[in-house]
Amino acid sequence: MKSFKNIISVFVLVITIMFFYACSKDSSNPVDPNNVTNPTASLTFNGSGYTNKAVTLGNGLGGYSIPDTMTVLQFSGKVDNDSLYLGIIFKANHTGTFNWNDDNGAIIFKTTSTGNFIYYGISQGTTTVSSYGGVNGKIEGTISGKLIEQSSLAELNISGSFSALRIPDTD
Repeated sequence: MKSFKNIISVFVLVITIMFFYACSKDSSNPVDPNNVTNPTASLTFNGSGYTNKAVTLGNGLGGYSIPDTMTVLQFSGKVDNDSLYLGIIFKANHTGTFNWNDDNGAIIFKTTSTGNFIYYGISQGTTTVSSYGGVNGKIEGTISGKLIEQSSLAELNISGSFSALRIPDTD
């Protein structure tokens, strides 16, 4: 769990860089109009107040951290009145199936009218990356597993697919 919490620091750093990249006005690597990505995560939530809840999160961005040899994907959106931020983390920059552990997993930050909640997925799940494109390409795949809320230990099962726009690597 300690290693995964260190990964959160990398996640926050990469998200910050992603926001700066997403807000930049000029790019030396414009998006190919023939390969436009639909940067979303289409998921089903079960548990922790959800029953077969179809969830679509947008704003999907993915980046590779060279020093950490880790890819971080992030998605955000609203579910009912809650704000959700999903992070998918795996220690690679290629396709494959990654079983959740201290180096691979998922995290959800949930903001509600009653507080903020963090769900960790580090032991019971898999992320399968079916496509890992170059910069301005797509990182696509599926995710399935159980996340645990850090204070109440409530379980949240998620499954579904994702497609994120790949931004330049960070070093």
